[in-house]
Amino acid sequence: MKIKHKLFVFIFIGAAVTSLLGLLFVQKSQMLYEQLIYTETTDKFFMFSQRIEEKLKEIEKLSLTIMKDPEVQQQLRTIQASEGSYEAFQAASSLKQSLLMYQQSIAGVSSILIVDESGGRNSVGVLPSQFDEQQLTELEALAYKNEGAHAWIGSSTQNNLLISNREIKELNQFSLKPLGMLLITIQASDAVYASVAEKHKYGSELLIQDGETIIYQELSQKKLSSLYTDGGDDYSVVSLEGEKYLAAYFKLDYTGWTFVHLIPYGAIFENVSVMKGILIVLYVLVLILLLWLGWSYSRSITRSLEQLSRKMLNLEKGDFETVSSGTEPIRDEIGLLSRNFDKMTDRLNTLINDNYVKQMKLNEAKYNMLKAKLNPHFLYNTLDSINWLARMNGQAAISGMVKALGNMLRVTLNTKEMVSLGEEVRHLQNYIAIQQFRFEDRLYYKVNVDSQLQQLQMPSMLLQPIVENCIKYGTDAETGHCNISINAAITGNRLVIAVRDQGPGLFEDWRDKEKAAFTIAESTGIGLHSIDERLKLLYGMGYGIEMEAAPETGTIVHLTLPVIENT
Repeated sequence: MKIKHKLFVFIFIGAAVTSLLGLLFVQKSQMLYEQLIYTETTDKFFMFSQRIEEKLKEIEKLSLTIMKDPEVQQQLRTIQASEGSYEAFQAASSLKQSLLMYQQSIAGVSSILIVDESGGRNSVGVLPSQFDEQQLTELEALAYKNEGAHAWIGSSTQNNLLISNREIKELNQFSLKPLGMLLITIQASDAVYASVAEKHKYGSELLIQDGETIIYQELSQKKLSSLYTDGGDDYSVVSLEGEKYLAAYFKLDYTGWTFVHLIPYGAIFENVSVMKGILIVLYVLVLILLLWLGWSYSRSITRSLEQLSRKMLNLEKGDFETVSSGTEPIRDEIGLLSRNFDKMTDRLNTLINDNYVKQMKLNEAKYNMLKAKLNPHFLYNTLDSINWLARMNGQAAISGMVKALGNMLRVTLNTKEMVSLGEEVRHLQNYIAIQQFRFEDRLYYKVNVDSQLQQLQMPSMLLQPIVENCIKYGTDAETGHCNISINAAITGNRLVIAVRDQGPGLFEDWRDKEKAAFTIAESTGIGLHSIDERLKLLYGMGYGIEMEAAPETGTIVHLTLPVIENT
């Protein structure tokens, strides 16, 4: 992976982990908030239950007060004793006045109804006529069954009514003779909710059950059939008709009724859901922003590195003109490195253009000049004619000398730059043959070169100038003898050819100078200088000619070349 991709992956992982932790924190916070809401809702419904119990107990206490009221007792006895008379009518009117006072004494009482023993209905309030004959018969049977004890029931015809049922017995002389039935009705919503606003605050729905009997319900029949209520939990989340509800359960100890309160889930957690959605959107936006900033940051770091890499590739290809072009690098450590590289490239380009190219042209010119010096052009065809003329005239010595000289010139006229060591030795033998006509038996020549080494390649025309210097400076002045030996060996990765003579040496007073070796720079021979410069131009400063004084007498010339196999 590229550096910018590594940086981007690192930043992406950091941003993703941070966002994931943030989302987990939001989710955990929502769960804790939901738990808190559930608990508070349950506590609130428990307060509802206490309020409902207090309301129902207050109504029960009212029914007991009405039943024990002496005036009510007297009026019911009058109605019972004088049925259909004017006294009964007056007693019924007085009874209604008494009931009206009781109905107005407690808020939330919808109606008070007393059914006397003759079947007359004595009622006050807003719902006196909503009981039919069948329902009254059922209520009377329940009241007589309880024998004066109080009972709460739900209306079978009116869904929103709670009915307080009690039989009125005569308390005078404790005869306990039935005088009638007392029914006090209240609206269930008035008992459950403190106000209309509270009922509609969350759009809640209430279900009141007495065992399997539904006393009060605000649910639709479809929801009611889908709702499973066992009262096992304080609260639960249920799904009805595709909507989620928070269902809170509580049971009144006073009546034994089970209350199921349904509150739309969205109404409670609407703000939480909105906040959660906002936080998720913010996290996504922050993640996108971080990824964009991370990509820009990684690109800003690696852009200079990529530009520097392209510059290096261009420089490797030899393109010095375009290597420093491009946008201005940023001013950091990498930008500083890029600018320094541009400066170095400019200086290198200037050095190559101003010095290296000129030096190469100069060396090429010097090399051509040296080759011209080492390769004088002789008239090979003319010498060949002289050779045949000498042979025709019986001049064998002149013919041999001319033939050897012709062979030498043929070699010098050869355009090959590289020859084998064996070819170079054979060319040298032609030169020795010419010199032997001059020195005769005073010139002794010996070549010790292994046949395997003769296959190695080397520049042409190297040995002949060295041997020429040996003959020139290595001939004994007293005897006129000249002994030359040539040896070749491989040392490391170099081919070393040693040419030794046994003359007085280049310097007559070399022993007085107390030095055993000297370099070619101390020599005055133009040929040796040319060979040394030629080799250094071709192979470098580690190659060329070195000269040293022989142990006893004479000079040794070391010719150092690279080992070049014949390809």
